[in-house]
Amino acid sequence: MDADEPLSSAIAAVIEIGRAWPVSPEARVGPHPDAYRTVGIVGGGTAGYLTALALRRHRPELEVTLIESSAIPVIGVGEATTPEIVRMLHSPHFLGRDILDFYRRVEPTWKLGIKFQFGPRDFTFPFQRGRLLESKLYDGHLNNQSLAAMLMATDRGPVIRDEEGRVTSLAHLVRWAYHLENRRFVRYLAEEAAAAGVTHVDAKIAEVRKTPDGEGVAELVTDDGRRLSFDLYVDCSGFRSLLLEGALGSPYRDWSSTLFTDRAITASVPHDGTVKPYTLAETMDAGWCWNIPFESEDHRGYVFSSNALSADQAEAEMRAKNPRMGPASLVRFRSGRHEHVWKGNVVAIGNAYGFVEPLESTAIHMVVLTLENLTTHFPASRHDRGVPESLNRKVGQRWDALRWFLGAHYRFNRRLDTPFWRAANAEANIDGALERVALFRERAPLSYRTSLFYTLIPPEFFSDDHSFDTILMGLDVAARYVDPVEAPRTWSRHRATMLRATSGAMPQAEALRWLRENPEALAKLASDRAGWIHRSIPA
Repeated sequence: MDADEPLSSAIAAVIEIGRAWPVSPEARVGPHPDAYRTVGIVGGGTAGYLTALALRRHRPELEVTLIESSAIPVIGVGEATTPEIVRMLHSPHFLGRDILDFYRRVEPTWKLGIKFQFGPRDFTFPFQRGRLLESKLYDGHLNNQSLAAMLMATDRGPVIRDEEGRVTSLAHLVRWAYHLENRRFVRYLAEEAAAAGVTHVDAKIAEVRKTPDGEGVAELVTDDGRRLSFDLYVDCSGFRSLLLEGALGSPYRDWSSTLFTDRAITASVPHDGTVKPYTLAETMDAGWCWNIPFESEDHRGYVFSSNALSADQAEAEMRAKNPRMGPASLVRFRSGRHEHVWKGNVVAIGNAYGFVEPLESTAIHMVVLTLENLTTHFPASRHDRGVPESLNRKVGQRWDALRWFLGAHYRFNRRLDTPFWRAANAEANIDGALERVALFRERAPLSYRTSLFYTLIPPEFFSDDHSFDTILMGLDVAARYVDPVEAPRTWSRHRATMLRATSGAMPQAEALRWLRENPEALAKLASDRAGWIHRSIPA
């Protein structure tokens, strides 16, 4: 600036600089002579292909190869998700996939949240948050806490037709997730990965050869004799954990003392044409049963403990409640996580690292959060250890928080008096949630104040106060409530406004048809900068 310019000009410039400089700039780390250049992903499925797409989009300098065997079939079950996958797929800040193309090829349905048939009465757990306490105190339940909760209670979607026939979509306002048919979704991801330049190798891994010090993977040998070597290996091999556990021996932390279930019976069930806008979690004798709705049918799954029931007994109980149920399949799983998400030159994503159980639909949710951390903080050099150690701590903390949150569902659900549920109520280990439960009992809801709980772990959807409030209040855990924020008259007015809007909302099947016929409205969901997809930020 010229010394002769007025001081007022300098002051104005300083104000502009003061606004700009505190905002963290988007900067990339410069090239390093020992940078990662090649990545080999072991395993396809949702975790493998999302990893491949994320790396190609955010680390385009990497050569990415995905190794999977076409002899291993994709499990064709319904997949319930959280809003994180919507943001990951369609936000320009992450994968930026075209939403119209996605709906055409994958045919998803909307999920506004979870409806629990747990506790003394059914309750909704919507992704759109509102006024928990006023709904509980004034109405005696949680199903009026937000517009999404009201839509869930009436099996409607966030598309409203008024008396004049005009249609307004509120899908940019009401957070939602997807119900996905797994085969269609994985096929879509595989096709997108190929278009993004991911090299595909169709082979089984016959041998994993370690580095001389035993701390990393040197190469993979396929069943047809090929030898594949990469700078970084990503283990997406599912529960086998071929690289992280099998080759490198990362210790496994078993969580069966908190989460007793280890099996699921899955099947398709015809519906009456009602495509519910939520995932259902129904209490069963030895666990719970999901319902994931699609336009053609419902996908159901009984998650149970093999210590309480045999697979035949579980299927019989499920068929008694779903007499039109089709052929059933058995899925085995374990609940827990490994000590490392990154060990040596191996990163594990998805079930290869950890799994809790299907309650709350967190499998893809945790894949997304891990990939956001990995791609955002990718190390510049193969010798850098700060990022791997930080990821091990941060990802581990998120998984631990999820364990305790899910454990509370079992500890306090007293809908059925069966041996399984008596054991869960008495024995389910929720040590990591005890402080939160104690605070809730003394001053609920926790989310109606600045939390005392967060000291080291930043909250995300399944570890924050509002989520705990919803579950504990829905399960009727005894608590001393704070004063409501809204007076009865104000609450009554707000509730009436939302119920009036709900009365014009379309059933989900009709709303999805309307969107297909009005693609500009669907496209606006992903492009609207005022909408929740753009407002969401990485966790």
